[in-house]
Amino acid sequence: MAAESIQPRSPGPIIALTGGSGFLGSHIARVLIGRGYRVRAAVRPTSDLRWLRHEHIETVTADLTVLDDCVPLVRGTRGLIHCAGLVTADEDQAYQRANVATTRTLLTACRQEWHPQGGAPFVLISSLAAHGPAPRERPAREDDPCRPITGYGRSKAAAEQLALHPDHPFRVAVLRPPALYGPRDRGFLPLVKMARRGWTARFSGPLQALSLVHGHDAARAAVTLLEHTAATGVFFVDDGKCGYTWDELAAALGTACGRKVRSLSIPLGLLKFLAAMLRPLPGGGISVLRRDRIRDLEAPGWVCDGARLREVTGFKAEFDAATGFADALKFYRERQWL
Repeated sequence: MAAESIQPRSPGPIIALTGGSGFLGSHIARVLIGRGYRVRAAVRPTSDLRWLRHEHIETVTADLTVLDDCVPLVRGTRGLIHCAGLVTADEDQAYQRANVATTRTLLTACRQEWHPQGGAPFVLISSLAAHGPAPRERPAREDDPCRPITGYGRSKAAAEQLALHPDHPFRVAVLRPPALYGPRDRGFLPLVKMARRGWTARFSGPLQALSLVHGHDAARAAVTLLEHTAATGVFFVDDGKCGYTWDELAAALGTACGRKVRSLSIPLGLLKFLAAMLRPLPGGGISVLRRDRIRDLEAPGWVCDGARLREVTGFKAEFDAATGFADALKFYRERQWL
């Protein structure tokens, strides 16, 4: 099934959603609608609402660090998926405000508004970064200790600690996706453009493998945790593969594009040099050159094991890398982004 083909059922209970205007959040909104929910999405005054224009989506302008904004967001809802967050920043303080303070405020609002018996679930979208790196031969699992190596990862681990506190009078589930891609993701677009010309980039350094999940599958996993009453604690999600090497990613891109794709090796040392040169300049904050992204590339791998999610909920991904890349390529063509 194509990621954009969900059809809504008749509207049912309201689910609160943060980050709905973003890549993953917009996919979560569509999955919720497809499963018969109404969505109350928190947005900012500057949010791009193109993916939230639907009769079953209500948008509420809110500062998620302000309790008086969060209480109306969750009032009368049957659950919350907290997807909003900051992925790239120059200072740890920005991560703490966007990823930790928002989680704290939303938890307080839910404690205040939801029934004391805790019938509504709180689903936090975290990240593999909260766990830290893991190689293909020993993928990250839920019972591992967290050893984040970036400011982003530390902020996500701190948000998890708040959410998983045992005193909350409602069920809490945490989803840790690895790297995401798919329709609507402009960050993946340059790789597709290169692949159509027969090339892709790889970084010569310690990083040997990484897990990937299509945005639609990550959204399905989040809604599955919302609905499955036995789902508590932390869950990784994967696409059924134990990570991908650079060569496997190039092959998957080639399958999607219908041609052979060769890898262009970029020395990690060159990235570090460019980062040091460009960071002080206006506009020098290119995502891959930021400090946290360089640290990600210095790790041996970013691979996770989604077995617990499959065992507890029966979840199964619909896309692997080749079919997922093809789905993204189809979307880009239809939207004339290529």
